[in-house]
Amino acid sequence: MGYDADCAIEKANTVLRRYNTRDPWIVSRYLPNVSVTPSDLGQNILGYTITDRKFSIININACTDQATSIGVLAHEIGHALLTKNTGANYFYRNARVAAVGSAEYIANCFMFEFLFGNRGSINPMNYEQILDEYELPKWMARYFELIDQQPLD
Repeated sequence: MGYDADCAIEKANTVLRRYNTRDPWIVSRYLPNVSVTPSDLGQNILGYTITDRKFSIININACTDQATSIGVLAHEIGHALLTKNTGANYFYRNARVAAVGSAEYIANCFMFEFLFGNRGSINPMNYEQILDEYELPKWMARYFELIDQQPLD
């Protein structure tokens, strides 16, 4: 695991311990300098984050189901907390594989740890079903191997 993945996973665990919930909608209400706005973003954009002067505005596509919006919001919170200097970060429905160390890779590591980490081992046979439930691309199955699958203390 690379330094960026380690930092993202540790940040997700810090957020989980501090707020004691995996619901990114609840967490977003408590984060200073973060505002979340549901908007109609069309068919392909699921969400994006814009950070200006340490204030992050997260736009989530209001035309998605609950599981999808939870996954996208967790990803966007990762941007708000970890990739503030990268400008606008868009989460596309047909996203391509994120390069290791990129802002998207970091936000994906945060999202996977936040949503699925520390819950015990996840059977690899269930990866595709979980990805389908959250409308995440199949290539994201690689993040299951990065996250901490031991229960939180």
